[in-house]
Amino acid sequence: MSTDSAILPVRRLILLHGLASTPKEFSLLHHPLRRLGLQLECPTVPGYSHGMLATDARWTDWVDAATTAVAALLEDGEPAIIGGLCSGAMLALAVADRLPRAPLRGLALLSPLLAYNGWGLPWWYRLRHIAYGLGISRWFAMSEREPYGLKNERMRQWVRAQMDGVEATLVGPASVPLNVVRQSELLSRHARSLLDEQHRPLLALHAREDEICRLDTVRKAFERQRSGVARLEVLENSYHMVSADNDRQQVAELIAGFAARLRPGGDHARTASATHFPTSPRIADAYARTS
Repeated sequence: MSTDSAILPVRRLILLHGLASTPKEFSLLHHPLRRLGLQLECPTVPGYSHGMLATDARWTDWVDAATTAVAALLEDGEPAIIGGLCSGAMLALAVADRLPRAPLRGLALLSPLLAYNGWGLPWWYRLRHIAYGLGISRWFAMSEREPYGLKNERMRQWVRAQMDGVEATLVGPASVPLNVVRQSELLSRHARSLLDEQHRPLLALHAREDEICRLDTVRKAFERQRSGVARLEVLENSYHMVSADNDRQQVAELIAGFAARLRPGGDHARTASATHFPTSPRIADAYARTS
């Protein structure tokens, strides 16, 4: 990284979408982030993204492809935050680990999928290991279902209408092969091990009522985080798809506040976000409710 780029403020956010989905998941964040001074970039990942999904790919193949895509975006040396939604957040952790010298000043994890254990999973999910053990998981799929990760009923209706099409919706595809879900579980396990030793400043945003991954799972993971650079913010009016649900403006403001406090050229461990960074009275009220 050049001396000039080392002193630049962070104005760039790279987000990786969820499992077998598309950058469409972040479409409602583009304008709020741009108004707050952040340029959003959402690469697709061969073997992982919808339309490019390889059902025989391993999670390590996803990390390889995502690392290549992100490294290409960073070739100009401009500093950035990397992050993602759901499995994309886990992928971002793995990519950041692969790029220790890249100009990545911090990580922003939206609804990080540390485990599939939320209240919205189908009853049969606990039996998935039978399919894994018999080698028949490719013949089963996990279908998208109510509430589609959305607390907002209008957004939910919109997604219902989209589900009849062949394209991925705002919340992802209508279904994901179970063997692909298995690879995302393995990716999450790998990412959890990286979180313990993460030294770049990290912001995680997770809904209290997330139906895919429990909030207490994320909290416990952060309690084990040793370097003290991670901060968890709880969202009160969303489900899993925080990039599109009721709290999406708050999501944009929290990320922008995080970016503004990444001191150019500073030591990551010393400049981690250890303090509140509200950007509006409404955000300050949210802190008061969740602290």
